[in-house]
Amino acid sequence: MDAIIMAGGKGSRMGTAEKMLLKVNGEKVIDAIIKILQNLNFNISLCISENTRFLDGYHSLRTIMGQGDYALDLNYAIKTCSLPVLIVPSDVIIKPDMIHDFVTSASSLDTAIATLIVNNKLSGISMFFKKPETGNLPYKNIEILRDDFFNLNCPDDYKKALHRFEK
Repeated sequence: MDAIIMAGGKGSRMGTAEKMLLKVNGEKVIDAIIKILQNLNFNISLCISENTRFLDGYHSLRTIMGQGDYALDLNYAIKTCSLPVLIVPSDVIIKPDMIHDFVTSASSLDTAIATLIVNNKLSGISMFFKKPETGNLPYKNIEILRDDFFNLNCPDDYKKALHRFEK
């Protein structure tokens, strides 16, 4: 199954486009995501933009060059992959069981898109079963509660993650 790691943003709320290179528990956030997806046997592509050109060829992953606009880049990236395709932001702290359980649950839904809601917030993790070129697609949410999920949008999110995962 294909997976796309979305990594083309400016990181303006965090203050750096390199936020996926921040370390939690001694490991870069993006490296942890890649390791999880590889261990789950996904074919991984990395969607970047001019903002994150420093990731071109990262870990020898297939690179998809976007424009830096999330919606446009997502649509373009999905068109280059086989369905279903898993979408994961490059700046989330996740655990392997979260991805495994989400993919399993999403695959049993009758919908075009499944989105993962964690702690009542969009996680940025989704699965597409249809290409977005057809306009507004139906979606279903899968909701979970976890204290070990973090979306690193701002410095405070990073501080909370570091505090949670201190050794």
